[in-house]
Amino acid sequence: MSSFSRYLLLIFLTSVVAGCQTTSLERELSYNQKKLRVIEDERNRLEFQLATSERQQQETVTELVATQKSLAEISAKNAALLAQNDNLLSRPTPAAAIIDDVGEPDLGSFEGIDGLTASSEDGDVRITVDQQVLFSSGSAEITRRGREALEKLAAVLSTEFSGKDIRVEGHTDSTPVKKTKVRWATNWELSSIRACSVLRALLDAGAAAPAQIEAVGYGSQRPVADNTTKEGRGQNRRVEVIVYR
Repeated sequence: MSSFSRYLLLIFLTSVVAGCQTTSLERELSYNQKKLRVIEDERNRLEFQLATSERQQQETVTELVATQKSLAEISAKNAALLAQNDNLLSRPTPAAAIIDDVGEPDLGSFEGIDGLTASSEDGDVRITVDQQVLFSSGSAEITRRGREALEKLAAVLSTEFSGKDIRVEGHTDSTPVKKTKVRWATNWELSSIRACSVLRALLDAGAAAPAQIEAVGYGSQRPVADNTTKEGRGQNRRVEVIVYR
């Protein structure tokens, strides 16, 4: 082979080798670029997760602080309620509390009051005051004996039934008004005025607040005994004080 031919062959081989090396480098470069994109994607994913975790952590801390504040407020309220409960438990139990807890009140405090009888039904207390103790015949002016009885009754109502609603009812027998007709047209008027007289006496003695007491007259419309007998008419002439639970 001539020198010129060997020279051309050498150039050809050199070109082939160079071409092969270039192709190999291009493939390696492309592979590395793909790996780089994968790594960058993974880095972006991890950075997003980190940001999310930090935000969630901050929200958790904020929620924890709010919960601790709420717990502190609840603890303070609970302590105040416990103190109030201890204070209430340390007080003597009034009859009004017995009404709420047991359903029937203790009527022992009414015993010994002149002309007065007391009964209870479904927690309400009905106090009947004999009219002979309270009034003279045909009169709506309370006697001294009646005022003393009402003062004792007011003391019981104010201490043991404080805050309860009270109604004063006036009742008569069925005998029409005759001697005092100039003052009272019918038994309705007489029973109403007598009920108001008792209400004023109880208010003067501090039995209840004015907004918690009322008066009404029923005349002869609600008898408790037979009006055809003297004894029955005597029972029907009465004033009743009802204490509601």
